[in-house]
Amino acid sequence: MKALLISGLALALALSFASAEAQQKTATAAETKIGWQALPQDNLLYLDTDQGRIVILLAPQFAPDHVKRVKELVKNRFYDGVTFYRVIEGFVAQFGVPEHEWGSRAKLTPMKAEFSWPVRGADPYLLVQRPDLLAEETGFNQGFAVAREQNQEWLVHCPGVVNMARANEPDTAVADIAIMMGQAPRHLDKNMSAFGKVIWGHYAVNRVRRGEATDGGVIGSAAARTVIKQARLGSELAADQQLPLEMLSTNSSEFSQSLAERRSRTHVFYQHKGNGNMDVCYPQVSVRLRKAV
Repeated sequence: MKALLISGLALALALSFASAEAQQKTATAAETKIGWQALPQDNLLYLDTDQGRIVILLAPQFAPDHVKRVKELVKNRFYDGVTFYRVIEGFVAQFGVPEHEWGSRAKLTPMKAEFSWPVRGADPYLLVQRPDLLAEETGFNQGFAVAREQNQEWLVHCPGVVNMARANEPDTAVADIAIMMGQAPRHLDKNMSAFGKVIWGHYAVNRVRRGEATDGGVIGSAAARTVIKQARLGSELAADQQLPLEMLSTNSSEFSQSLAERRSRTHVFYQHKGNGNMDVCYPQVSVRLRKAV
């Protein structure tokens, strides 16, 4: 009888450990699922250029009207065959149709600017720096670097951010899109309607043909420009043409840990550890291809 009791106790303990291990694996899987979020194909803009594929993550939660305009233009094939006609080294790569080349294209109505929006308390905001050099504070909101001041929030012009080109007046953006590259031109913050960012194909952006600085980056000859062969939303593509991309949540413990490590410079390489301050454009939000299950 004693042997049976001991055997039963051992079995119970084994089952208990097995259950605990299973719960731990389930919790770990849940954390992984929360930490990495699949990106909806309807908010991915694929630019297939003669220099490679560029993928832009659109942000309708911040600039809904500009994202709606871009999606409409894509579905109407407006961007198919257009070129990067203004490219300034270390600053911007702008594509669309120069005004003098519009020809038979329909005239589009200029858009009302979406420079900023009221802070929303329910958003999963992560503070990075307070005060910031150019705002009261900066942080991350749903994968995007943002700045906040006086209850207003706006996208920060980190490298890779895209905005809608405009004239001097604020409500004049129409269709041309500019990609920030090489640096963070933060003088454009709250002065341009930013509506997304490049998350894939940065190498292709870096290979876009440049214009001359003396000409304001404008490439006069269409034959000398980088061409967008086609622009499609991910939801328009066949499954085998889509990229199953996922992004590390900026509200995850994994992302917070990476920020802490960058802020404190814990690696043995660093002889000077800094003062703990951080530029919001420094930590990049990781994007990867989703692993097959």
